[in-house]
Amino acid sequence: MNTLLEILEERLLESVAVLTGILCVWFNVRQNIWTWPVAIISSLLFAVVFFEDHLYTTMLLQGLFIGISIYGWRTWLTGGPEGGTLLVTRLRPVVGLILLALTVTGTAGFTLLLKYLIGSPYPLTEGLTTTLSVIASWMAARKILEGWLVWIVTDAIYVGLFIATELYLTLLLYVLYLGLATTGYIAWRTSYLSNTILREAT
Repeated sequence: MNTLLEILEERLLESVAVLTGILCVWFNVRQNIWTWPVAIISSLLFAVVFFEDHLYTTMLLQGLFIGISIYGWRTWLTGGPEGGTLLVTRLRPVVGLILLALTVTGTAGFTLLLKYLIGSPYPLTEGLTTTLSVIASWMAARKILEGWLVWIVTDAIYVGLFIATELYLTLLLYVLYLGLATTGYIAWRTSYLSNTILREAT
């Protein structure tokens, strides 16, 4: 218990970032619009945490998250039928192929940047997680069901990264993220099926 309190005191900013991160995902699972403003706050906090721990691309990723959060905030409110609330959809095959190509090229580009220009100790891991996180965030902004599957893979990789960098509070966050991502997939799939049945009935 004392050890936990010591960690909380030493890593206060990370502790607050972790709490806002959990709240953000919880709102996302419930398709609550508050997920986006909380995501912006969480990204700002994590940007500082990652800068202090020399995870520079992961830090820069937070800026992309903020931009996607603003986009998602607007899209969830007005991106649905007739400018209404956006509903959960499935990933179209063509879009899936495009995202796969972006994953490969994005990972390669970020890895080279991290290895030769920034000197990251984990260039491939950071490059892959950076690319997948951006893609998964965009899919969340569009309420694409399969985005939760991308988050599950991404979170699992992040768990290994944070074990290596000894960011234990953030590690716990990503273990929770794995559970929340699974819950999110189930909840959004139920919502998608319910909306499909309702549309067919009318």
